[in-house]
Amino acid sequence: MLHIDRERYPNIQFRVDQFVVPDAAREAFLQATHRNFAFIKTLPGFLGHVVLEKSGGPGRFNLSTIAAWESPEAIVSAVGKVQAYYQSIGFNPPEFMRAHGIEGELANFDAPVALQE
Repeated sequence: MLHIDRERYPNIQFRVDQFVVPDAAREAFLQATHRNFAFIKTLPGFLGHVVLEKSGGPGRFNLSTIAAWESPEAIVSAVGKVQAYYQSIGFNPPEFMRAHGIEGELANFDAPVALQE
């Protein structure tokens, strides 16, 4: 089980992005993901991340990323900085996804104390 230190991070938030990535787009997608995480690791409030690849079971998503942030405000701040970074390097995520046939579902999640064991 994942341990969340609620005393240290009482407002922890998770950004969970799930993707359908065709085999032909896998390498380009992973390169973009690694570039993104190299940047967000430098941002205030970033606690860590994991990239998951589906190994079995039903469902359409085959790659997922989960990033932990100190607070909702840290995510809001990061989104603006990531958008500025993308603009500075000429990267357009919706265009990239369309060009590679990638579908995504992106959302922020809380980990309510009442739902934890």
